[in-house]
Amino acid sequence: MGKKVTKSMITDFDKFKAAWEKDAESPYEPIMYYLIAALNIEDDPKLADAMMTVVVSKRDSDEDDRSPSGLKLRARGGGYFVQQFAKNPNIARSYVGGTNENDYKFSKSNLAMTIVREQEMGDKHLKIFIQSGGKDNPTPVQVRQNKHGQWKLTEYSSICTGVKKPASEEGDF
Repeated sequence: MGKKVTKSMITDFDKFKAAWEKDAESPYEPIMYYLIAALNIEDDPKLADAMMTVVVSKRDSDEDDRSPSGLKLRARGGGYFVQQFAKNPNIARSYVGGTNENDYKFSKSNLAMTIVREQEMGDKHLKIFIQSGGKDNPTPVQVRQNKHGQWKLTEYSSICTGVKKPASEEGDF
């Protein structure tokens, strides 16, 4: 398949939400927006959490008046994934152009995610495989279309699993 989804980095919640709402009718877009949110974890974990609540199923969030989205990721599940991205920022970088060979460098103005293949899981339900520059095998992500015609992530735990060490760190023991 080899489809590319490209975007620029977004660090403002209102711009993020507006951009996602414009693109939400594509099943691939919420995955890219989730990765953009994950890239924000390094500088602003609360902002990243709020961004993620926009693109994941509401079942993965609880109400929170302090969040710009009005929601906060549940500690089990989405909240745990945020911790994994925080521990290893190279995970998110690996899906948007970073590789272990280039020490996970990526361009904030040209984030590029590669869709390897997709599989229908039922009515308005897809499993999409995305390529990581730090893993040998594509990563599965499940998305479903809600009653508003918006695609949201429903199973995305594999995204936050580890990646290879940067080449500059290999053999450093």
